[in-house]
Amino acid sequence: MVHKQYLGISSIVEDPCSCIAYHNGKIITCGGYWSSYCIETRQVDHPRLEIQLPSQYGKALQASYFLESRGELLLAYVLANYGYHYTIASFVDGLSVSIHAMQEVESGKIQWVKREGWSLSDRLMFLGRPSSFAVDAARFGMINGGCAYFILKSELCGGIFSKSAVKRCRLFKYSFLDDRSELIEQLPTEWDDACMWLMPQQPSIASTEEIRERLNPSHGKAAGGPRFGSYFRIYVGNLPRNVNSYRLRQFFSKYGKVAEARVMCHIKTKRSRGFGFVTLATTVDHEQEHAISRLDGQVLDGRPMRVKFADQKQSHM
Repeated sequence: MVHKQYLGISSIVEDPCSCIAYHNGKIITCGGYWSSYCIETRQVDHPRLEIQLPSQYGKALQASYFLESRGELLLAYVLANYGYHYTIASFVDGLSVSIHAMQEVESGKIQWVKREGWSLSDRLMFLGRPSSFAVDAARFGMINGGCAYFILKSELCGGIFSKSAVKRCRLFKYSFLDDRSELIEQLPTEWDDACMWLMPQQPSIASTEEIRERLNPSHGKAAGGPRFGSYFRIYVGNLPRNVNSYRLRQFFSKYGKVAEARVMCHIKTKRSRGFGFVTLATTVDHEQEHAISRLDGQVLDGRPMRVKFADQKQSHM
């Protein structure tokens, strides 16, 4: 019963500093700064162990969240400087996120261990209620991530239309790499502080417009736009390591209509392997072979790219 009731990670209380999770047969609770407990559901008597919470001296706790990442249970604290009558600027300057991982030590004891910012550089975190999650930055075509997004409802002075205190929900972003926060957006009045993040899925089919163009290449010309030929896939080598999939798409969009662009990354490090693939269509005035010869040797961020048809043999060394 306990296992099923608390399966997953969520917040079931109104206090933004309290949260609860189920992880590896254990129910973990956090009551802000004051208490954290572990209930072992795999034992008959369900023993409860107290876990010492990490100290955050000199900071005011705004919210706490549980989330799982790569098999670990993480505790995220959103912290602010102590003070009254915050302005938006002073609140953002003092805003930070502290991440701690749950670890079992000798004698079955459990403790929270702080994660340094550099160890989170390849992850993006989305903190909210009733659930939070972390994803690899490479999933969004990013080489580096290292940031957390979250929403806080707070009363701050210095709004856009008034200098008086305004209680609103606001979206913030915190970078683990340079220890800085920024205000992304002030949300409408009707927003509550509950926030459900959703993971966008990669489209498995082409858009309606692309399907029409593939079935009827003259469609683009009839609409008054450029006339494109059929799509073909190319291999792009010698890419700078800082170029991600978005940057690759952006570059090749100057030479045709891009259906897909992807930089290949190492599975473990999530860093670029220096090559990728692009599916694009050029105008019918240019043959595919002519397009390849035109693209081969083009310079991207100071490096000449090697471009050839994707079905040709190539070395990734």
